[in-house]
Amino acid sequence: MQLGSRLLRESNRTVATVALEVGYESEAAFSRAFKRMVGLPPTAWKRAQASR
Repeated sequence: MQLGSRLLRESNRTVATVALEVGYESEAAFSRAFKRMVGLPPTAWKRAQASR
């Protein structure tokens, strides 16, 4: 999740691309795991990070 969050924050990659890069078979599986660990879905988290 650390690598996934860093890729989302520091690049223009899509959530689907990041999911595959960090070893998830689907964007949905990555999104569920991300939300469980971080508290927000990846897209919402990325948007919040960009506005900082």
